[in-house]
Amino acid sequence: MPKRWFSIAGIIFFLLAVFCAGFAFFYTRMQRSQAVAPQPQPSNPSKSLIDKPFPHAQLVDINGSAVDEQILRTGRVVVVFVTTDCDACSSESKFLEPLVSRRSDVTFYGLVPFGPRPKSPAAAEKMFPFRIFFDQNSSFIATMGINRVPVKVFLEDGIIKKGWIGAALTDKDQKSFIEWLDTLP
Repeated sequence: MPKRWFSIAGIIFFLLAVFCAGFAFFYTRMQRSQAVAPQPQPSNPSKSLIDKPFPHAQLVDINGSAVDEQILRTGRVVVVFVTTDCDACSSESKFLEPLVSRRSDVTFYGLVPFGPRPKSPAAAEKMFPFRIFFDQNSSFIATMGINRVPVKVFLEDGIIKKGWIGAALTDKDQKSFIEWLDTLP
């Protein structure tokens, strides 16, 4: 009789473990697909804001000091909208890390468009391979329609020239971005 109880308990434990593992797998896949799947938006920065000036905002650095926003309006700049609690942003950061120094004429900056500054600025600084700024008044949410991250925007002297929504996780998306960066005149 006790042997039978052990067998039943073993089967129950096995089924419970399979259920938990399956739930974790599908939940993680669902979260990841929601984080990176582009959704049609009326104010998609990759289309509707092209050839328009980059909006103004009050920026602060990771230590809370005010930053002159002209830094984003001088020369060729890629602004990457990110947050510190975003898995897709972390993946995008790893993809962009080797590209940040690929072109000396293109500067990469990270911009957190919403949410508070992290409790540990050093952790935010280590997470991204570029200098991070925070949109103090969440100005970009309204003017650019940013409601998800990551978003990359290419600027030339403060004018939006190109934009990408979502993380470049697929080989195709990564190759496309690298080719664009390498062929930029």
